[in-house]
Amino acid sequence: MMSSKSSPTYSEEQMADAFERRLHSQRALVGVGRFSQVFREVDCHRGRPDFIGIQTRMHPFRPNSESTHNIGISRILSLLQDHSPRSLASLIELSHLSREVVMRSVRQLVLRRLIKELSPGGRFILSGGAEIFKIKSTAFELKLKNPRRAVFQAQQYTLFAQRVWIVVPPSQVTGFDTYRLAMDRWGIGLATFNPHNHIFRNIIAAKGGNPVSREHQAYAMLRLVGHAVA
Repeated sequence: MMSSKSSPTYSEEQMADAFERRLHSQRALVGVGRFSQVFREVDCHRGRPDFIGIQTRMHPFRPNSESTHNIGISRILSLLQDHSPRSLASLIELSHLSREVVMRSVRQLVLRRLIKELSPGGRFILSGGAEIFKIKSTAFELKLKNPRRAVFQAQQYTLFAQRVWIVVPPSQVTGFDTYRLAMDRWGIGLATFNPHNHIFRNIIAAKGGNPVSREHQAYAMLRLVGHAVA
């Protein structure tokens, strides 16, 4: 048994491999739940979480490689609702993108049935893209040490995920005492995981809520959909 001051006897990669197996098992994580899909190290523009778990089934559309990597696509998608249509002129003004970029993004979104044009050259609303914002995601950052870096990275994940947890070895919990206020401010949870016995303990519950940025949420979820259908 490790003392509170001992260092882990395993690497971060070994911890991540074990945690991945735990995420894919049928046992729910205490205080977190189960996931229908789990993704490892997907670039979400403002961060690459070690894992993202999805608790809702994804809409079965197939964004192409360009749409899943395009900031313009995500920005336009984030500005639309499944009601209250917006005009092309409004999208250009609100997105701060050029007319050419907005028109190209709109064409791709219509082609992929993520948005719908109500009249030719007219106004647009979300269609299939509405499902993007219904996906419930949880991001995990695993760290053997360096709590300051872990908190910084986890804070970035609040841009696109509903819940964020930092997961550390049991011996490293006290290293986060200095950062408790910051974690509380951002709703970041703290948990421990032992890769030897796969025991997961929820130390501080993550606060669920809407992601900070609808644009970053759209980007991240489109990336995950691309991975899911690859």
